[in-house]
Amino acid sequence: MRRSIPTLLAVLLPLLFVMPATPQTSNGAGEQYSDVLTAQYNQAMQTKDWSRAVATAQQLVGLKATSLNLKLLANAQLYSGSADDALATYSRALAVAQQEKPANDQAMGNWKDGLSQIYVGKGNALLKLHRTAEAIEAYNQSAEFAANAGLAYFNVCAVLYNIGNTHDSAAACRKSLQADPSRANAWFILGSVLFADAPFDKGGKVIASPEMREALEKYLTLAPGGPHAADVKAMLQMIAK
Repeated sequence: MRRSIPTLLAVLLPLLFVMPATPQTSNGAGEQYSDVLTAQYNQAMQTKDWSRAVATAQQLVGLKATSLNLKLLANAQLYSGSADDALATYSRALAVAQQEKPANDQAMGNWKDGLSQIYVGKGNALLKLHRTAEAIEAYNQSAEFAANAGLAYFNVCAVLYNIGNTHDSAAACRKSLQADPSRANAWFILGSVLFADAPFDKGGKVIASPEMREALEKYLTLAPGGPHAADVKAMLQMIAK
């Protein structure tokens, strides 16, 4: 009999919307104003002044419509609540990024990482619009380009978990943890999914697989005071010795 598992929707969805990293700009002529705008944009995002962030990002795009500047605009639009506008801007950023693809391998890593971040943003916008299957596809595309695919696969893991597809959620969590074993919430989801399907022994205790026990214990190691610590401790108490 399948046991219930803790609801994560309210906790995990905010984790999918990661604040953008501070963009890097060149020191060439004409970039000084861009640097000022970038600083203003970062400040607006940090203070959650979304309308100012959108306006500043639009100025950056007006100066130069690079995939980076378009991504910044899309991020601001998404946080401001304009998911439709954000989705359109992320799609535009992806198209521009394809035009920016470097010819030499030395710059390819940074280009792939930028592309991965745009796909994550696109997935976030699609998720906000309740287009879940498309969001998962975007996160998987992000993982293809990411140097560390832990975040992209965790997004897949969390979304699948929240819609009840625990089998595929566990597979995505394993991929996330293979790329980034320090991601506590991925251990929590994996342990919870395995716990829900585990059999009982004659004494009514849960028969834990080594993977389940490891996942739950890893969560407590990484986040002993985390929001799911009480749930994890309760599950561990139900496991047969």
